[in-house]
Amino acid sequence: MAGPHRRRHPRPHLRRPLERRPAPHRGAPRHRLRIFDGRQTAILAAATTGDLPGALALLADTEPGDSWENAVTAVLTALCRPGDPHAAADAIDRCLTFEPDEGLAVFATRLTLTAIDAADPDTPSARNLLAHLTSRTGESGDGYALRDLLTHHGVRDRLEPGRKAALEQALAACALGAAALPQPVRDRLEEALDRARDVLEKSPFDPGSPGGDPLERRTRTAPPSDAIRP
Repeated sequence: MAGPHRRRHPRPHLRRPLERRPAPHRGAPRHRLRIFDGRQTAILAAATTGDLPGALALLADTEPGDSWENAVTAVLTALCRPGDPHAAADAIDRCLTFEPDEGLAVFATRLTLTAIDAADPDTPSARNLLAHLTSRTGESGDGYALRDLLTHHGVRDRLEPGRKAALEQALAACALGAAALPQPVRDRLEEALDRARDVLEKSPFDPGSPGGDPLERRTRTAPPSDAIRP
C-alpha cells in the first residue's frame, strides 16, 4: 500500500546568473576538427573560389582519424597542391591502405578516382592504385561503383581489353537503368516461381493449418473425398 503523498510547496524559480567563460590563454592548444562533412564542404568552398591557402590551412589543422578520414584529407590536399608529387604520392598511399567496409564500394571508388585525377596516372604508383581499384571494384559487384569506374575516361583508356570486357560484363549483369531483368535472370526467377507453385499445389491438405493468426491453430473439416474432383 502506498504511503501518503506529501504536498510540496512550489519553490520560487531561481535563475542562475550567467557565468562568463574565461578567455583561453595565449598559446593554449585549439580544438582541431576531423574531416567530416562540414569541414570537407568548407575546404571545397575555399578551393573552388580560388582560396587555396585557406583550404590548405583547414587541411593542415585537421585532426587525424580513421583510415578513410586520413585518405580524404590526403586526397583533398593533393587536389589543393596541383603538381606536387609528394602530396599525390601520399594520397595514393592512403587510398591503397584504406580497406572499405561493406556498403562503401561507391565511396571508395570515387575517392580513389579522385586520387588518380590528382596524380600523374602514368606513374608506377598510380598504375598500382589503378590495378588495385579495378580488382576491388570488380569483386564488389556494385553496379554504381562499376559504372563510375568505366565512365572515367582516364581509367577506361588505360584498362587492358580483357579487364575492360570483364568489368563491362559485370556492369551489364547489374542491369542499371535497363528497366527489365536480363533474360537469364528472368528465366531463373520464373523457374523458382514454377517450383514454388508446384510444391503448393501438391502439398497435402492439413486440417490443422494455421489461420490468420499463426499463433492460433484453427480446426477445419476436410472436404469429403467425393467432393474432390480432378
